[in-house]
Amino acid sequence: MIRSIIIAAGGTGGHISPGIAIAESLMDMKNEIGFDSLAIHSLVRNKDNPDLRDSPCPVIWHNTPQISKNIFTLPVLFSYNFLKTIFQFRKLKVDCVIAMGGYSSLPALLYAILFRKKIFLCEQNRVVGKVTRVFKKYADKIAFSFPPVNIEEFKNGSYKIPGNPLRKKIIPDTKTNAGKMQVVNKKEKLNVLVMGGSQGARQINNMVISSMNNPEIYKNFSFRLLTGTSLYDEAKAKSAKSADIISYSENMKTHYEWANLVIARSGAGVISECALYALPQILIPYPYAADNHQVANAEYFQENAGAWTLNQKDESNSKLVEILLSIAKNREQLVAVTEKSLNCARVNAAMDTVRYFFKE
Repeated sequence: MIRSIIIAAGGTGGHISPGIAIAESLMDMKNEIGFDSLAIHSLVRNKDNPDLRDSPCPVIWHNTPQISKNIFTLPVLFSYNFLKTIFQFRKLKVDCVIAMGGYSSLPALLYAILFRKKIFLCEQNRVVGKVTRVFKKYADKIAFSFPPVNIEEFKNGSYKIPGNPLRKKIIPDTKTNAGKMQVVNKKEKLNVLVMGGSQGARQINNMVISSMNNPEIYKNFSFRLLTGTSLYDEAKAKSAKSADIISYSENMKTHYEWANLVIARSGAGVISECALYALPQILIPYPYAADNHQVANAEYFQENAGAWTLNQKDESNSKLVEILLSIAKNREQLVAVTEKSLNCARVNAAMDTVRYFFKE
């Protein structure tokens, strides 16, 4: 019987947000599953993360150093934090670890192996991360957000593809509100939401701002840029045309409801949320992501949801302008992309993941 569950969710928002979604579903099913306690294990540097501030369960903070730290101090720092983790988890009688990936999951996973506790792995990206690859042989079950490109490596294990777990606050009120099947009135501008992730993306900001200088694009599109806090002043200064420039927002739901089209990186969380709102996407994968996992994510959505993909390192806007002008001339094409995007949505992914881990 499961008594105490730990969700190891640190690092970036791409690990934290689905971890919060899993925690929400676990709390909803607490009586059904029958566990006593639930906590999230996350890095101290994530203390200002809004999802963790509003966590549905307690958060246990740790300060595990990155593997890239000084090789002489790394063993000492890691050992100290691991021993601290053991003490905390033993006190809580932890007997199940759900790891969301990233180096910050290591202490919780090593604890589970050392003391022979249950291990469930969640993998957000199509290119399976190092933590999932290394610990797959110890895992009781693995849940994937998308079909992994190297799925043959997991044929001998127990896995399922329930989708990327999404937080309650991001889910539309109804599926009808999520659908945007109607053709936008040709006299109206199309609303374009531009996102570069929690830290922003200078490349995407500059590509969009320069594209706005094209008269046809300015005539047919309204832009809302979520620039990232550190890039806000820079983007604001460069934007000569009227655009809605926002540094950061905790209420993404209102932005998704406003948008007809999204320009963004291809992190698993963003593309999953956009699918939920039936939003066509122009994806510009982060060119330096580990194992090019954002390229694989973008290619999957291009094939299955009709997304447009710009796989480039520079800030040239020529391809982006070409796509936007094509959409402006033939808005009806957005309807087909909208339908495909909604078909990729997995609104119950968090609950389905929990059921797979604990009820199947």
